[in-house]
Amino acid sequence: MVKSYHHGDLKSAAIKKTVEVIQKKGEVDFTLREIAKSLKVSHTAVYRHFKSKQDLLSYIAEEGFLALMQAFEKELLHARTPRQKLQASGRAYIEFALQNPGHYRSMFHQELRCSKEQRKELDEIGAKAFSSLLDILQEGMKAHVFKKEDPLSVARSIWASIHGFSILLLDGQFQSVKSKNDTKNAIDQHLDFLERAVLK
Repeated sequence: MVKSYHHGDLKSAAIKKTVEVIQKKGEVDFTLREIAKSLKVSHTAVYRHFKSKQDLLSYIAEEGFLALMQAFEKELLHARTPRQKLQASGRAYIEFALQNPGHYRSMFHQELRCSKEQRKELDEIGAKAFSSLLDILQEGMKAHVFKKEDPLSVARSIWASIHGFSILLLDGQFQSVKSKNDTKNAIDQHLDFLERAVLK
């Protein structure tokens, strides 16, 4: 029995189902036919909304970056100083990755990063997320809290460090991290290390 979807519902359903598939598999491994079959619709119905796997992935990534920005904004509400903002944004990033693995694995997948023709909405929200970190560093440098260095280079290094840490944590690569308390301690220690690296 083929399911019937109202206009727009299938697009949302396909995105949701794909996120579930990625989260279950622990990797970005799916086809549009697979998603269509799981939703009990024809693959041509899914192709009406997404021209390719990469296209569907870009919508998931955009949704992920939007959620990440919301997480940043929520955590930064109570942060006043550049140091507090750096800690808050770093924590929001790592916790987002752990709580939303389906979206997170999509956001930085090589099929999107290597694309020559990327949807501008994804590029814009991705750049906005990175800019939020850049703004914090520039504020800290201006206030003489952080070392005066090239803020773009520092932002790239911090982002890369937090991203790598998040992936390793998500994949269970740290043998010493076994419980929720271990995870919390590991996150605290990593963020403290990064903060010390930029403090003046």
